Amino acid sequence: MAAHAQWMTQRINLQTGWNAIHLKVHPTDRSCANVFPAAVTQVSWWNRDRIDDGTGSAITDLCAWYRSGEEPSTFNNVIGDHCYLVYSTASAQVDVTGKPALPRGTIYLGEENLIGLNVPYNAGSDSPTFADYFKDSKVMWGNVSGWPLYRVKPTNDPIMVNGSVMSVTNYSEAFWFATSGDGIKTFTGPLVVSHDRSTPSVTWTDDTEPRTITIENASSDDRTIKIERVSSQVPPTGERRSEGNVELLLEELDWSKGYARRVYKAVDFPFTTNVAAGAVFEFRVKPDLSKMASTDDGDYMSVLQITDAGSTVNDKTFDKGICLYSVGVCSAGDLASKKLSKLAGLWVGTVVLAQVNRAKTLSSAEPEWGSDNLFTAPHTFQFRLLVHVDEDGNANLLKQAFTAMEDPSDDKTYLLADRETAIAFRGEYPNGTIRRTSSANFPFMAPQPLTGGTFMVPENTISATFTQEYDDKTNPFVHAFHPQHDNVEFNNQKPSKLGDGDEGRGEYESWGVTREVSLTFVAEDPVGENVEWNRTVTGGIYEETVTGLTGQGKPIITRGAFRLTKVNDAKTIKSGGSLD
Repeated sequence: MAAHAQWMTQRINLQTGWNAIHLKVHPTDRSCANVFPAAVTQVSWWNRDRIDDGTGSAITDLCAWYRSGEEPSTFNNVIGDHCYLVYSTASAQVDVTGKPALPRGTIYLGEENLIGLNVPYNAGSDSPTFADYFKDSKVMWGNVSGWPLYRVKPTNDPIMVNGSVMSVTNYSEAFWFATSGDGIKTFTGPLVVSHDRSTPSVTWTDDTEPRTITIENASSDDRTIKIERVSSQVPPTGERRSEGNVELLLEELDWSKGYARRVYKAVDFPFTTNVAAGAVFEFRVKPDLSKMASTDDGDYMSVLQITDAGSTVNDKTFDKGICLYSVGVCSAGDLASKKLSKLAGLWVGTVVLAQVNRAKTLSSAEPEWGSDNLFTAPHTFQFRLLVHVDEDGNANLLKQAFTAMEDPSDDKTYLLADRETAIAFRGEYPNGTIRRTSSANFPFMAPQPLTGGTFMVPENTISATFTQEYDDKTNPFVHAFHPQHDNVEFNNQKPSKLGDGDEGRGEYESWGVTREVSLTFVAEDPVGENVEWNRTVTGGIYEETVTGLTGQGKPIITRGAFRLTKVNDAKTIKSGGSLD
């Protein structure tokens, strides 16, 4: 099935001989044979991240692809935000269509790196010099003699660029960049742009929960940030049709009622704001479904172009800016018609505990210990909560979840429950990505079934009970280095247990802890109006009962509020070290 996506085309002008290029899109068809015209007979990939299968060490050489097949190729497909040396037997104009690729900007110090620059299209006379672009990167090349940039000639010989006077005019060109020092740095230009998903684009398929595009001003100058919206290119054959631009709502804080509440206002493009040197701006948006009619045949697609247009650098104002970044956004065409999102997936949120019962510590203390006597605590306590729901609606409480992708350019994700399975995934997909989300409030445990009710149905309660044994390293009573927490008699090394006789004095040194967690869902958002409440956002009352740390019949009970947001659509969560 075609994926939800948006498209842009990068035009690359090749000269006869060798060309150094920076690919700024994830191509639809990634094979070298189809991306490049017949005149291109060889492509070399500067893949600094490649690992030698024999030694396990990094290989700092060029992988090669040959069209003729007379020599063996060591790679076949190109990837967005990577640099390549391309040999062409004739001049050619290449148009590469794909999804916009955000730059990683990885620089290996003490080496020569093949890098691309994120500069505006056809800046012309307003083009910045290389010195303007690299104004704040001298920490990487301060000890390199001469100017550290080298342009590739058709003969594949590098020639030093005089960056103080030469302008950046070809946004597709790559350069050899000499660095000093040791280690790894990140440099993508004056700005660092990212978003809060592991997918290449910002995409809404089943919900309208806000997404955040983060823009960091990594320079030493205040910058004017300009965000423009351009229409998606016509999707390639076999992909979903574009129904028009994505209409966006920008999240803001409204204090008009005396307290902060989130409100959403339509984004007027071009959107402009100022970001101080070293500061971060969060462009938090969601689709405006009221302006996009529901359709089953296509999606709404746009490309956001982020620049520092209008900023002053080295006493010169650049109308088109020094740098440019492209971020794809897409809203599913049928999103407006979906009444309820599917439950299956990973839900992540927060618990805020505000009440706890009280122990009777002195004979005169009041009130007596009792499960009904919960009191407001002097301070709230917060922790993360993770729940996975499978395609049958069964919910499980999680300690942790690993979100894994076979390839960073794909939208498909896998959900893994434990470290062993994550290791197995890494072994099968060495170029994949894995991100761990966890809660410090729960022990290392297998997914715990939440039973007794239905997930996300108001007034329903689901609960799970699990035990942290006396020798569990996460047991809150046990001190890992205390010799008397092993439940073994010191004098005869026999188990210490209840009852008199040869087995001990008749008492435990340490106890297992049993915990019962319950979630009760509510019909309305308790902190404000949320159009996604009980669709992709839910919550209610959290209660936990802890027994084992105190005497019989004296549990510790806490109560508060929980809130969960759906962050992943994976219907299954793999565990036990198996990917089957």
